[in-house]
Amino acid sequence: MALTRVEWPVVGVFVCPDDTSDRQGHMKDFAVFWGCTIPARFPFIEKATRLVFDDLGATVHELDGHTCCPESVLVKAADEDVFYMTAARNLAIVERAGLDVLTPCNGCYSTFKEAQSHLSTDWRATEAINKKLAMEDLRYSGALKVVHLAEWLSDEVGASVVASRLARPFWGMRIAVHYGCHLLRPSPAVRWDDPLNPTKVEALVASLGATVVDYATKMQCCGNALDRVGEREGSLAFARRKLVDLENNKIDALVVVCPSCFQQFDLNQAALQRAKEDINVPVFYLSELIALGYGHTPEEIGLDMHRVPVDSFLEKWNDRQADKVRLASFLDVALLSKCVNCQACKDDCPVCKVDPAYQPTEIMERLLLGQIDEVLADPQVWKCLECYTCQEMCPSRIGMADTFRTLKELAIASGNGPEQVVSAYQTFEKTGVLGTPRASARKKLGLGPLPSSGGDALAALLAQEEEGVE
Repeated sequence: MALTRVEWPVVGVFVCPDDTSDRQGHMKDFAVFWGCTIPARFPFIEKATRLVFDDLGATVHELDGHTCCPESVLVKAADEDVFYMTAARNLAIVERAGLDVLTPCNGCYSTFKEAQSHLSTDWRATEAINKKLAMEDLRYSGALKVVHLAEWLSDEVGASVVASRLARPFWGMRIAVHYGCHLLRPSPAVRWDDPLNPTKVEALVASLGATVVDYATKMQCCGNALDRVGEREGSLAFARRKLVDLENNKIDALVVVCPSCFQQFDLNQAALQRAKEDINVPVFYLSELIALGYGHTPEEIGLDMHRVPVDSFLEKWNDRQADKVRLASFLDVALLSKCVNCQACKDDCPVCKVDPAYQPTEIMERLLLGQIDEVLADPQVWKCLECYTCQEMCPSRIGMADTFRTLKELAIASGNGPEQVVSAYQTFEKTGVLGTPRASARKKLGLGPLPSSGGDALAALLAQEEEGVE
């Protein structure tokens, strides 16, 4: 499962075929801690994750003796000492194997990181735990690295390397991300991304070619823990609020990185649907989305085991491929996607300042959604002044002016140009000029006649080009 060395100029890592620890301790040989929920309730998440490990050349070890991490709500609240001892024991098993550990579960990740943080400052607790672990010939030091699957993909492998394996990008698909609380908190025990304004999972999804959609309830807790303490209606209320927000944002799918969050938005969404609530948001675990992009079939991954069908997502994804081919015939789709996902110049357009209804980035996003004919028929296309402010402000020197010029040309060709533009161009084709000077005005100012115009000659050339004459 060795990876080929791939070099990327801006984002990414070098993945060497022989080294188990290349760039600054890059993990490609590690133990995996599945936790309880994924193997027991969502084996399709396990399957997709295994496929991604294999595709990215990871060497994964599964160790005997692991238990629940343990889950915080049900164990820590009852006995904090048992919570830390159990976490330390699970980590000690990995330490004995001389490995680091990766988990695809937010709860397990948070438990291990919190245990490491707590025991690093409480030597008495660590000593007491090690006296108990000695009965199994185990010892906890806390020296191993604990990473989440999303953290590994983002920080260890790199978004560009993840994207380099794509067989089918998610072009034109609007995808939202739910991080889950325990992937980011508590800090400083957990500190791989901003706990209040994270971006790294969204960067991964964007690297897969999707349009990442921000939304108001992104950082809202999924609420699944309320189910564990008998607050079923409260749990459903949490799920409903976020799912309605997502539907209002017209997303095609929600991506999660936690099995408990998946349970909340897939299983509990299905419960809301059975109660006749009009909600339908396909949900994917991150590795499922990546596995699909790598060419694995829905049947191989087991997507039919989801409670909320993902058929609508898959059908739209197939349709977008034809749209992409058409769009690529006249625009650089990669640059267009980069522009839509950046939007750094969104507020710099001078037209937007006097006409808030004009949003050029939204027009470009509509192109990525396959709404090509609708965009060409929209008068908003013609509000671009071609002042090149966006290009000067663009960190990548892309801008939108050239794109809008192309759209205007296509709009005219499809019969959607403004009457003023169409008639002016027709005059230009016939005369080679757009206006003639007034001799009386020039004479009044003491200006002499201009040289003779070459308009007739240009009009003749244009006529030949129109007729296809060489």
